[in-house]
Amino acid sequence: MMKFNFAKLSEVGNYRKSNQDFLDFAINKDGAAFGIVCDGMGGHAHGEIASKMAVEKFIDLFKEHSFKGENQKTINRWLRNCISEILNEMIEYSNEDFSTKDMGTTLTAILFTEIGGFVINIGDSRTYKLVDNKLFQITQDQNLWNSTPEAERKDIQMSGLYERANDITFWKVLTSALGPQKTLKIDTYYIEAPLGTYILTTDGVHDYIDEDMVAAILSNKKVKLKDKGQEIIEDAKDNVSTDNLSILLIEAE
Repeated sequence: MMKFNFAKLSEVGNYRKSNQDFLDFAINKDGAAFGIVCDGMGGHAHGEIASKMAVEKFIDLFKEHSFKGENQKTINRWLRNCISEILNEMIEYSNEDFSTKDMGTTLTAILFTEIGGFVINIGDSRTYKLVDNKLFQITQDQNLWNSTPEAERKDIQMSGLYERANDITFWKVLTSALGPQKTLKIDTYYIEAPLGTYILTTDGVHDYIDEDMVAAILSNKKVKLKDKGQEIIEDAKDNVSTDNLSILLIEAE
C-alpha cells in the first residue's frame, strides 16, 4: 500500500482580482489517491465556477469508485467518462445561466492505483515528476505552439518571428479546454513506477519558474513539503507572474 504526503497551495497573486484556480487531493477507501489542479477561464467569476465544478465532481467520482482488479484500459476509460460527466454538468449549469456559456477550465490530474499512475490533461496546467533530482514534464501543453508541425516551428524560430509573437503570447493560445462551448482534447499518460515526488501547477507558476531551481527545492530533504510549495510560489512572484498561482505537491512512497 502506498503512503502519501501532500501539500496544496493556491493564491490570487499580485495582479488578478480573484483566484480562478481550484485544486484538491484525496485518498479513497481502497487506498488509491487522486490529485487535481484546474485553472478557470471565461471572464468575471465564471472561470471560478468551471474550475471548482471540475475539481469537486472529479473528486466525488473518485471517492465512489474502486479500481481493484481494473486494468489500464478500464482505468483510462473511467478517466474519460469522468470528463464527460463533468462536461454534462457544466452544460446543464450554463443552460440555466447563459452568462456562463463561455466558461472553461484547464485540468491536470494524477491517479495512483495498485497497477501504476495515470495522468490526465486538458489545456496548459502541468504535471511534473522529480526524476534523478531533475524536473521531468509528463504532460504537454495543449496550445498553438505544440499543435504546429515541427518543421513549421523550426522555420518560425529561425525567422525570429517566434520571439516577437511570443511577447503577445500568441503561441500560448489554448487549443483545448473543458467547458460548455470549448474544443476538448483529452491526453492521458501512464506511469509504470509511480513512487516519487510530483508537482502539479497552473501556468501562473510554471511559466515563471526556473525548473532547475524547482528541482533543487524539491530535492531538499530538510524542508517541509508546504514550505517547498511556498518557496516555488514566491520564486514565480519574484519573476513577475501576472496570474493566479497554484501548486499541488505529492510524495508517493
